[in-house]
Amino acid sequence: MKKIGIIMMFVAMLGATSCSSLTSATDATAVAAGATCGKALVSLNNSKKAGTLSITNPTDLSNMLVVINAYNGLKANKENASYKRSFTTGMVTGGSGVITTAMATNLTNSLLNATGLDGVNTSNIAQKAQTVGTILQLLNALNQ
Repeated sequence: MKKIGIIMMFVAMLGATSCSSLTSATDATAVAAGATCGKALVSLNNSKKAGTLSITNPTDLSNMLVVINAYNGLKANKENASYKRSFTTGMVTGGSGVITTAMATNLTNSLLNATGLDGVNTSNIAQKAQTVGTILQLLNALNQ
């Protein structure tokens, strides 16, 4: 009985170590933000491919605002390596296989360094012409 307990403890420790080393995600808020952003980017990319991407489309507008909120979160945590790593992990999760681990870090950095998203919110997004251009640049990074 004692041996089974020791074996079970060893298996549990090994499993916990393996899971944490696979994701390297320690910030649940960042993972959630990344997953939401990844899902929004995939949806926007699908609209772009269909030729229907538009700021007047309520779904696209909502997804653009999700990306802008993710940008604001990344910008606020730009010096926090754990947040960025966790966000990137979440982006892969939310990316539904479109956003791969190989491209996620580049995509996160592209979002963090994006121009045209500063000060954009639900009230003024329609007046910010550079916002759609910035979103399109991010989608181009997604397709590389």
